[in-house]
Amino acid sequence: MTATLMETLKKSTAPMHDSAEGSQFQSLLTRGKLPKEIYGDYLAQLYLVHKVLETELRRHSATAAIVSPAEFQEEFLKQDLASMQRDPEKSQALSSTQGLLDDIRACSAECPEALLGMHYVLLGSKHGGKFIARNVQSTYALADGTGSLYFDPYGASFMPIWKQFKEQMNKLEIPESTVEAVCQAAGQIFKRITEIGLELMPRVVLSSQS
Repeated sequence: MTATLMETLKKSTAPMHDSAEGSQFQSLLTRGKLPKEIYGDYLAQLYLVHKVLETELRRHSATAAIVSPAEFQEEFLKQDLASMQRDPEKSQALSSTQGLLDDIRACSAECPEALLGMHYVLLGSKHGGKFIARNVQSTYALADGTGSLYFDPYGASFMPIWKQFKEQMNKLEIPESTVEAVCQAAGQIFKRITEIGLELMPRVVLSSQS
């Protein structure tokens, strides 16, 4: 039986997923152990990523037809950053983040469907995001999800949203070369997100020494 697109994505990105989850920065984030300022810095980088990715997803009919507006994350990040007295529009991209923004724009120009691989990774992160939300709420004494909305924006409604996305993805009729591009883009965003954490780690170390 031929594997579905979602099955192919999961299998092809498993090593990158495991590597990203095993990074020091991701471990600190998941356990709610990042200094609050660095946590805010990370949200600011994610805001820039989602803003560009979601703009490009909307730009193309091939991707806009797959991704529901409910799946977009930019507004959640705006709310989280605002709750931390940060202006999202003043966020400055780290070099690793800029690399990812360049990747997104390149995919948009060369193979728009590849953007769906990136969206797959970021939307799929909500599976474990509820644990991050719970831990950071406790660490930073956040109330009612304020400041951690991005990681658990849907609550019990997430699985229906994820199911709809899976169904839409598996209906796609694309050539094997495009499937490969989608998988490569998904792997690349795992790599770039890990790089963002690596670039932020020196700030974590400095904070712990102060």
